[in-house]
Amino acid sequence: MAIWKNLTKFAIMMKRISLGAFILKTGVAIYLVNSLMACANIVPPSGGPRDSIPPYRVVAKPKDSATNITPKEIFIAFNEYITTNNIQENLVVTPSLKNTPLVESKLNTVRIRINDSLASNTTYRIQFGDAIRDVNEGNIAKDFSYVFSTGNVIDSGRIQGTVRIAETGKADSTLIVVLQPVGNDTAIFKNRPLYYAKINGKGKFGFDYLPFKQFNVFVLTNDYTKKYDDSTKFFAFSNAPVTVNRSKDSIQLFAFQAYQKVEKKKVVNKNALKRNTASLKYAKDLDGNELDILHALHLTFESPIHLNDSFPIILADTFNKPVSNFSVKIDSVYPNSIVIDYPWKNSTPFHLILPQNAVKDTLNNKLFKTDTLAFITKSTASYGTCMIRINGYEQYNNPLLLLTQDDKIKFSYPITQNLLHIQQLPPGDFQLNILEDENKNGKWDTGKYGFGNKNKQPEKVWILPNKLNIRADWDNELNITINK
Repeated sequence: MAIWKNLTKFAIMMKRISLGAFILKTGVAIYLVNSLMACANIVPPSGGPRDSIPPYRVVAKPKDSATNITPKEIFIAFNEYITTNNIQENLVVTPSLKNTPLVESKLNTVRIRINDSLASNTTYRIQFGDAIRDVNEGNIAKDFSYVFSTGNVIDSGRIQGTVRIAETGKADSTLIVVLQPVGNDTAIFKNRPLYYAKINGKGKFGFDYLPFKQFNVFVLTNDYTKKYDDSTKFFAFSNAPVTVNRSKDSIQLFAFQAYQKVEKKKVVNKNALKRNTASLKYAKDLDGNELDILHALHLTFESPIHLNDSFPIILADTFNKPVSNFSVKIDSVYPNSIVIDYPWKNSTPFHLILPQNAVKDTLNNKLFKTDTLAFITKSTASYGTCMIRINGYEQYNNPLLLLTQDDKIKFSYPITQNLLHIQQLPPGDFQLNILEDENKNGKWDTGKYGFGNKNKQPEKVWILPNKLNIRADWDNELNITINK
């Protein structure tokens, strides 16, 4: 308790010296501490200009960047009263300890209690993230940290870089970057990391105070294990170990999911099921009675369904004469959706004939009656044309231009020259990305990580700064200059 009180008094004295213009405010604060320290709440003084300066350290015991120490307790005093926000969740200690240190705050002081033995000749860094802020205005002491060494030097090695989600090109601040020692290929599967760093909203990360060694670099979900124990987790890896040095050479990592998560099917008690006498209902993706010719026609039901081959769905002209070369199938992703595809042409009317028994759900419910859906494809005037000039596309490997809306790919076009002419696009705004389609299969492919030489990086998507606005019945143009 003596250390707490002494550090508090020292910090108050420093604040009075540095903030003499606010002597009245400081005097009130000292009076409140002396009279209400036992149990009362601290009431911040009012009046004066708004404080916009975050709290800063004025003294620490042991001092910051001390060497040849193995502390069990660390005290840090700030220039003003502080509060903490989720401090245990924000706390990052590197190299990792078996037991997370206990952190307590009181008045203007933080106490850190270490309950682990410390490695010899090792530089430790305790990072508080954005957990520390002042009481009055909530100004955050951003990226505040404390460093010490059990040896006679403070390590000064650095690694920095960026992480992107390979499939979208976007950043994800819920991920972390971890370092594992070289020579142990199974460490990422079995061991918690020696070092890890959080990723900010721009996808950037950084390690400081590292020893001058080599590390394998990975990206993981920031969960309890901090291991690659689930191939549906986001994951990234460097192709070769990274050598730590004093410079800040930037590395790029691209995170992927080797396998998508599969939702568990609900267990249904068949004995408890009763036949639902209600008829099947569906929604159709038409604009009124018009079909967008750039997509297949979808019929979406409330539950998974199957098709009855004895009563096929028929696409016909207005005389109910079946057309040729159309297909009807259940969507491979959504089992409650039927996909009707055909080489559609503009301004052409159709009838879609759905026999009563053509579709059934798991309870053998069917349509109320045979239904005939009349629709017409949209006219040429419903779409816009687009001329896109792309400079710098040669720096990408087999580039594919992606037109996306709400992070979903709507259209894609291989780029083989700097002029791309698109005949028909629906009106709207599109984000433009480039996919490096290494295997030329026209879609994004994920990565793989395992033992031996079977590792494969995912294909990469790069976000372009351009947006494409399409107006109906309009010749749209866009010039793009790419700097990778």
